[in-house]
Amino acid sequence: MEILDGKKGHNVASEINLIINSIPDELSAIEKVRWIYIKLGNIFSYDYRVASDINFGKHDVSINDEYISNYQTCAQISKIINEVYSKCGISSKTIVIPNNSRINYEIEHTGNLVELNTGEKYVLDLTLDLYLIQSGCLTQHFGKLSINDEDIISDSKLMAIDEETSLLKNNEYMDKKIRDLKSVINAIDYSSMSYDEELQYKVSRIEKLIPNFSGYNEGRLFVEKLLNDFNIDHHKYNFMYVHGEENKMTGCFQVYGDNNLWYVYDGNSGFIPVDAKKLKNMLDNGWSCKSPVILDNLEESLNSRSV
Repeated sequence: MEILDGKKGHNVASEINLIINSIPDELSAIEKVRWIYIKLGNIFSYDYRVASDINFGKHDVSINDEYISNYQTCAQISKIINEVYSKCGISSKTIVIPNNSRINYEIEHTGNLVELNTGEKYVLDLTLDLYLIQSGCLTQHFGKLSINDEDIISDSKLMAIDEETSLLKNNEYMDKKIRDLKSVINAIDYSSMSYDEELQYKVSRIEKLIPNFSGYNEGRLFVEKLLNDFNIDHHKYNFMYVHGEENKMTGCFQVYGDNNLWYVYDGNSGFIPVDAKKLKNMLDNGWSCKSPVILDNLEESLNSRSV
């Protein structure tokens, strides 16, 4: 998996072209929309550089470009979807999707509105589904929102389409793997372990569920999903390293136990334990974090270990 170190990521122009020219002939209209959506969802990653420079969300892109980075924001992803669907005879347009978590962004969050020849209309938000598609989970933003009386599609129908069109990774959703592991973990007797040892064991088991992703952002979101699904109390920090054209982000996770447990996720090394001293050294040597409490929390961990 490639991490965004610099401006471009890697070129997915040929992959988009392959998707357009390899759509199975026998698909119904909604199956075609779904098939394209999932295939595109496997190649893009959210361009997190927009958090530090809004201009990364303003550049134009077209499927006719010679170079198309796999790192894009919602604006570019929705435009690419429109062009791909148009090539395939599907009506699609970009729409603004309400998203209260983006109140400090200059650019509104966008997705797509598709209309089938049957009259059905669906709101799609591929940007928010990227990490679910790449992890093999059932999507949560395909036909699940009605802004102006658009149609809603059921999970059962989506699952039937995915099975019929061979879109399931390894013939099952990641959601089932998560449920199965939860059953195993919840059946264990932890009475002989300290609370920190119990947390470390659980994290070591769920870490094995983390697959490869197109980029850091999707991996970080999936890690957060796992921690939430397994009821592991935590807080996430983004560590960013910027040096010239190099721009890299690493996720730092504080897991709340009897003592603070710290982990980092960067997409290459996986989800690994790390001590507070190393994290503080990172912040002293070129890395930055916008959270005003990170240094206090790291200091607290260092002090508790020294007692």
